[in-house]
Amino acid sequence: LAVPKGDTVGRVLSDHSGEVSAFVISFLVIWVLWTSHHRTMEYFDTYDAAIMRLTLLWLFTIVVLPFTTQLVNSEAYRHGAAPLYIGVLLVSSLCLLGMSLWGRRHRELLLADRPEVDEWINAPRSVTTVGILLVAFVLSIAVPSVGTRPLLALLFTDAIDRVVLRIRERVRRRG
Repeated sequence: LAVPKGDTVGRVLSDHSGEVSAFVISFLVIWVLWTSHHRTMEYFDTYDAAIMRLTLLWLFTIVVLPFTTQLVNSEAYRHGAAPLYIGVLLVSSLCLLGMSLWGRRHRELLLADRPEVDEWINAPRSVTTVGILLVAFVLSIAVPSVGTRPLLALLFTDAIDRVVLRIRERVRRRG
């Protein structure tokens, strides 16, 4: 954003609040995705071609995220912007899940002889985020007026995971 002569930064930020909010939203989403990537990759010692491809695809989603965020925040591109944005988030989350699952199946890629790696391998994998994003993606296509509102369900991912774990534990004890 260029600040015209005689204008204040506050005025320019106010006049471009949509772009500023898109930037902030984009940054926060990238922060969450980057943290998730770090939490997955901290157990890896090395990588192979599959991890490299998944990482490059994940990185592509990070690069295009600010663009799709801007589309969602723009009145001019309302039609189709929400499914595109949610689709990028879905692909990003699928890449992260894929890296995690690949690492669990290929222990030779992981750090050896570390108890936290064994705990990570044996911990139940959550697909809640991917599930929510998939439903949000389908809804954004089937009912365009919902826009990105279904993404609010992501705020409840941890609570949903806790309920699912409790149910799994009960089923395991009974069976």
